[in-house]
Amino acid sequence: MERAPLTDEDAAARLDDTLRAWVAQWHASSFVGEIEHQVLPDDRGHFHWLIRLKGEERDVITLWLSLRQRTVFAETEVMPAPEEHHAELFRFLLTKNHEMRELHLAIGPEDGIYLVAQIPYAELTVERLDELVGATVHYVDEIFPTAMSMGLASLYRRRRSR
Repeated sequence: MERAPLTDEDAAARLDDTLRAWVAQWHASSFVGEIEHQVLPDDRGHFHWLIRLKGEERDVITLWLSLRQRTVFAETEVMPAPEEHHAELFRFLLTKNHEMRELHLAIGPEDGIYLVAQIPYAELTVERLDELVGATVHYVDEIFPTAMSMGLASLYRRRRSR
């Protein structure tokens, strides 16, 4: 099995170029908000980007990308930590997880529900990024209302179709 190559000192600049090229394709649409880039690495040596996207069920979907040693780690919060109906919610999420491709559901920081993916750095092209972003928006819009209705039932009311 061949391992993903290690990133080099120019990897962050190349990934930033890929993100900018992807954004240029969506420039005329209101689908993509803004991209922020953390220019300096964090204490683990990871570089980070934040992409704000427009969703249907959730107004703003924030996708975080982190350039790691061999991969780009992607994550977005689907919902905060559930407070109610844990068993039913986790059954729903595990069933959804089985159907999903590329992205997977996980319990993340502060017990929130996240969509995550790890993509070998060299494979993150403009086309692959477009697939990742599209899948992220699709899955958040699909999962968010049901998950919120189950896990935060006393706080969440689904909005009516626009």
